[in-house]
Amino acid sequence: MYKIKGIATITGITLFLILNFFPMAWAQEFSDLEPAEGSGFYYTIQKGDTLWDLSQRFYDSQWDWPGLWEMNKEIKNPHWIYPGKKIKVFLKSQLPPKPPVAPVAEPIKTKPPKIIPSFTYTQMSHIGFIKRDVEPSLGNIIREKDGNLMMSANDIIYINPTGIGGLIPGKMYQIFDTQKIKETLNGQKFTGIKHLIKAEIKILEHKGDYATAIIVNSYRDANVGDRIMNYYERDTVLSVQENPNPIDASLVCSEEDTVMINDYQIAFINKGRQDNVQPGQIYTILQENKSAFDGSDSNWTQKSKIIPPLDPLNSGKLIVLHAEDIAATVMILSSKCDLHPGDMVN
Repeated sequence: MYKIKGIATITGITLFLILNFFPMAWAQEFSDLEPAEGSGFYYTIQKGDTLWDLSQRFYDSQWDWPGLWEMNKEIKNPHWIYPGKKIKVFLKSQLPPKPPVAPVAEPIKTKPPKIIPSFTYTQMSHIGFIKRDVEPSLGNIIREKDGNLMMSANDIIYINPTGIGGLIPGKMYQIFDTQKIKETLNGQKFTGIKHLIKAEIKILEHKGDYATAIIVNSYRDANVGDRIMNYYERDTVLSVQENPNPIDASLVCSEEDTVMINDYQIAFINKGRQDNVQPGQIYTILQENKSAFDGSDSNWTQKSKIIPPLDPLNSGKLIVLHAEDIAATVMILSSKCDLHPGDMVN
């Protein structure tokens, strides 16, 4: 399974305050203060802890969990952290001391500025997306220099240009592949083209009939026939909107087509820009709440055998990372159970 790695910026003011006002009851959980690295400590993971909860506890913001993950590179999968293991928590204050000022008159009371939480994800440039049509291809891979069938970082590849756009030496491009999506979600047909980004390349030479390039960053093995497109760059910092207008959407699939979708995985929903879906919006994931009664109890009257519909179950949260016209790319922030394609998003 492809692992998503995110990196978040951690603000220092709240962290400094937390360090100076920790309750004594928590003291036994922390050790090995590291002032040389900025105010910080080691925390021992307890049963039931998640990076999401620890980020809220230490940084007063659940959105900073990717930064906590980055600080602890030994955590391979952010969904799995184990009791008894120690993780690093750095708390840094970046505010300089205030200089003394002369007494002044009664200050004019002003409203404090509204603080908009942000979510930072530096891997944004290579997440997949779903569009109505295929992204134009600038060329196709015809072979790897040494004849390797599967290509990864530092491999030299040969590209056959399509003539649609130039492959400029020194410029970055991306290798991608596509998959047609055709699903019926909550009674509505949905079709689109899923684009999966495999690697980033830099063009070395363009010799007219072909171009050579080096694979700079690899996320999945590239193969002969894979296509080339312009570098798909997106903003890595999103302004979080926790209460957008409701949408009647569904999970389409995960980026890697897994049957079950869990925390921190990349997935897609069947609503996009044309439905006012925008990056940074937070939505709730709902699942059908089925009754266990099948109507076979003979003691029930015919009228009482009509099973009333139950409210759907609140099963998790997701954040929109990128939006195309007909669909959006999302990250699962939290899940109370396994999620599946077809689950409702509102």
